[in-house]
Amino acid sequence: MLVADMKRDRDWQSIGIGIFAIAIIGLVAWALFHEISKAPWQFITILIALFGALITFVGNLQIQIRNEQKPRKTEIYDKVINFFFDSIFASKLGREPKSQEEMVQEFAELTLNLVLWASDDVLSLYIEFRKMAGGSVKESLKEPILLFGQLLLAMRKDLSHRNKQIDELSILGTFVNDVENLSK
Repeated sequence: MLVADMKRDRDWQSIGIGIFAIAIIGLVAWALFHEISKAPWQFITILIALFGALITFVGNLQIQIRNEQKPRKTEIYDKVINFFFDSIFASKLGREPKSQEEMVQEFAELTLNLVLWASDDVLSLYIEFRKMAGGSVKESLKEPILLFGQLLLAMRKDLSHRNKQIDELSILGTFVNDVENLSK
C-alpha cells in the first residue's frame, strides 16, 4: 500500500470518527435541552458520571501507553549510554575502540530509534548534541559534555525518574573525574 493510500484511509477514518463524535455531542445536547425539564438532577448526575468515566478512561489509556513504551525506551536509552560510554572508555577498559564506520553505523541506528521513541525533550537535546558533534555549532569542549548531562537527565525524566537531587554535573560525575571543573 502506498503512503498516499494510507494517508487517504487515515483521512476517511478521521472523518468518520469526527461525524460519529458530532452525532454523539448532538444527541447529548438534544437530550440535555429536551429531557432536562423532566428529571434535571438525575440527568445531571448521569452526565457527571459519564464525564468522570471518560476522564478515567483517557487517563488509564495514557498510563497504559506509557507503560507499554517504557521497556523499548529503556532499551534504546541504554544503547545510547553504552555507545557514549564505549566511545569514551574503550581504551581505558582494554577494549579495541570502534572504527569510524562502526561508530557512524551505530550513531545512525541510535538516531532512527530516538526519532521514533524518544520524548520531545530527549529528541531536541539529542538534535542539539548532534549539531555540536557535527561541528555546525562552535562551542568549547565543556558545552557538549554539559549537554550530554542534560540529555541523560531528560532520559531519566522520560523513564519517570524525578531527578530531584541530581543535576547534569552530578550525573556527569559517573563519567568524568574532574566534573567540578566543568562548571567553571
